[in-house]
This record gives sequence, structure tokens and C-alpha cells, in this order.
Amino acid sequence: MKLTKILKDNLWFLIPYGIVLVFCIIILCTVPKNDIHLAINSLHGPFWDQFFKWSTEMGSFSVIGPCLLLMCFCSWRMAIVGALSTGLSALGTQIGKHIIWPVSPRPKVVFSEILQDLHLVEGVRLHSSHSFPSGHTTGAFALFCVFILFAKKPFWKCFFMTMAIIVAYSRMYLSQHFLIDVTVGSFIGSFAAVLAFWWISHYRKAWLEKSLADVIFSKKVA
Repeated sequence: MKLTKILKDNLWFLIPYGIVLVFCIIILCTVPKNDIHLAINSLHGPFWDQFFKWSTEMGSFSVIGPCLLLMCFCSWRMAIVGALSTGLSALGTQIGKHIIWPVSPRPKVVFSEILQDLHLVEGVRLHSSHSFPSGHTTGAFALFCVFILFAKKPFWKCFFMTMAIIVAYSRMYLSQHFLIDVTVGSFIGSFAAVLAFWWISHYRKAWLEKSLADVIFSKKVA
């Protein structure tokens, strides 16, 4: 499948995401990083504390793992794309965190002198280092973009995009990352998903359209 067709079929994701991405880049170019974080931190409430505390887990392997297993019941093609997407994005994240930008303090360290003035969510353990890029954001976009690429209806494409954005915002709300961390993380995850989908689309093997469910039920029938 041509890359242009993949992009054309997913305009319901690409256009809104592109608008958000450009908006974030403009903010990053015009407003100091610390000021952005303080502005985000000032917007909080009891409901949102709990909402983002739990929704941020959608970017962790405790959610990504089961979702990859679920993909096996949809089709082997989807499962392979999901594994490649999350694997490539994880590799890119680790290279960024430990090789390219090994010294990247998180909000906890940057705002250490005024940490008591920040709104912190109870029960959330703050990390200190390897802030750039955001692993949870990268993982969330790598996962949900796979669902987006396989979804047929615009509603589901918008739904999964919203889920990914929620995870990205949660990382800033919880003072785990800065805007630049989640912006770059979202791009890495999205790029990995499109790359994996495009790569596997070149293979037209019949078994790729089957699933784990076909294997299980075919054995039962036999």
C-alpha cells in the first residue's frame, strides 16, 4: 500500500493531530518551558486528579500488553503492526532518554525550590531524570495510532486519538513531563505506527488476515 493512500485514508486523525502538533510547536517557540508547565499545573481539581492519575496508565505496558494480546484476536496483521509500532517507539524513546539526551531533568528537579507550591497529585511517585521524550506518551500514540489505522469509521479514529492526547496531557498534569517531552513523544509514537503499518501492508499473505481466534476455534472444530 502506498504511503499517500495510508495518509489519505486517515485524514480524520492526521488533520486534528497536525493542528494540535502545530499549536504545541508554536507555544514551545514563544513561551518558556517552565512557564508552560506552571500554567498547566494551575489548572486542576479533585476530579481531574483522579482522572489523570488513572488514565495515564494507558501509556504503560500494563495496558499496552493486554491491548497487543487483544490485537491477536483481531488479526495477525494488526498484532504484528502493534508489536512493531510499540517496539520501535520504545526503542526510539530509550535512545533519546539514555543516549541522545541523558541529562534531562523532570519537573520535580527543575522546580525543586518551589515544589511545595506546585499542585501534586497524592499517590503519584514523581521521577527525577530522563524526562525527554515522554515514554508514556510515545507508547500511547504508538498503540492508539495502530487502532486508528485499522479503524474504518471516523468516530473511532477520533476516539482513539482523544485517548492518546489524554495520556499526553496527563503526563504534564501529574508533573512527570514538560510539553516538549510529550510533543516529541507523540510524534515518535505516531511515526512508528505509520511506518509499521506501511511496512506490513506490503505483505499479502493469507495468514495475516487470520487471528488467534481462528486458531483456537479451528482446533475445537477439528
